[in-house]
Amino acid sequence: MAPGPGPLSPTEIDELLQGAVVARLATIDPEGYPSIVPIWIDWDGATVWIVGRAAAEYVANLRRDPRVGLSVVDPDDPDRRIEIRGRATVADGPGPLRGRMLELARTMAERHEGAAGLAYIEESRDWPRVLVAVAPITVRSWGSPDWHPRYRRQPADHPRSRTE
Repeated sequence: MAPGPGPLSPTEIDELLQGAVVARLATIDPEGYPSIVPIWIDWDGATVWIVGRAAAEYVANLRRDPRVGLSVVDPDDPDRRIEIRGRATVADGPGPLRGRMLELARTMAERHEGAAGLAYIEESRDWPRVLVAVAPITVRSWGSPDWHPRYRRQPADHPRSRTE
């Protein structure tokens, strides 16, 4: 039976964020527009971790304005979704993969691409990267395609809700 309308449980959120999902990271570009890129993430239950290329546009964007958004959709059930709004900081780098950054890069590469991902990490270890930490401010989730009752009401100012 599908879950009812409403959010995912904390356990379901952790399971989804710790799986092999591609997140969409939204940053704010220099002109004030949203810029959205697909990325791999690691979730430790409190922080979203990203290992990015040091020269990536999104890294420059979050250095200038740390407000970010993340969108995650369960690849096996697109009705299960998570939105995270938070603040991003560069926790390490720029520099080669080392320490915690190397550990996380290996974890994500193996999760998404297995042995080929690990081989890529080893051959690109010296390339400049950064470790980004996203501290969530809000986490919203959805677990069902069913509409919550609040969405079933017509807004008072909607043209179809007016009587003449």
